[in-house]
Amino acid sequence: MVLRASPSRPARWGLLLALLAFLCGGPALAQTPPSLEEDDIFLEDTDARVPDPLERWNRAVFVFNDAAIDYVLRPLHNGYVAITPAPVRAGIHNVFHNLLFPVRFTNSLLQGKGLAAGVEMSYFILNTTAGLGGILDLSPYHAPVVTPDAEDMGQTFSVWGLGEGFYIVWPVLGPSTIKDTLGEVGDSFLDPFTYLDPWVGSALVAARVFHDLDRVLDLYDDMRHLAVEPYSALRDGYIQYRRAKAAK
Repeated sequence: MVLRASPSRPARWGLLLALLAFLCGGPALAQTPPSLEEDDIFLEDTDARVPDPLERWNRAVFVFNDAAIDYVLRPLHNGYVAITPAPVRAGIHNVFHNLLFPVRFTNSLLQGKGLAAGVEMSYFILNTTAGLGGILDLSPYHAPVVTPDAEDMGQTFSVWGLGEGFYIVWPVLGPSTIKDTLGEVGDSFLDPFTYLDPWVGSALVAARVFHDLDRVLDLYDDMRHLAVEPYSALRDGYIQYRRAKAAK
């Protein structure tokens, strides 16, 4: 799948961070990458400042996560792509996305987006039945009443008026804020994998995020080559992107 927009530099950093949960990211970080055509409008006018009282910790973890990408995740993922045909990878992605329906549906309802929740429900039923259990994504062939966004609990908290708290970078899990971290915990209760055997569920969550790394590695490389100070660029891009998502 290819992103439909050519996002601005801050938008690309934000998109990367919203997706890059590394090995074990929660459901919100495993959603299908959205188009940034509308989000760019918000990103241009968003003040990205957020408290960063743990900056020394965050920078150290950023370096650790960066090394994990280069020396562990990228080689493994390149090998996976080399031996797995593109149609198979697309089908796997579609199944994972379909199974995260409860996260998107519930948060749409909690944000008062009834039409979007209805569209999510219709897509889930369509893809689960005619789409062979979600292997086929038939949604592009049916024009919706509204185009649903990939809602998550962090965005719901923003709609409810909760503040971000402060910025934090988690080992392996990647960048977040206190609000988004709590949102990930909330979303985990809506993730079907949570209710499997812990070892099986954790393995499937890791596989889900690992599978979609090809959607973000190119953006990550662009960021590292273009940013004068990657840590600050990633932090500001993440905050801008998350605020833009909540403002939609």
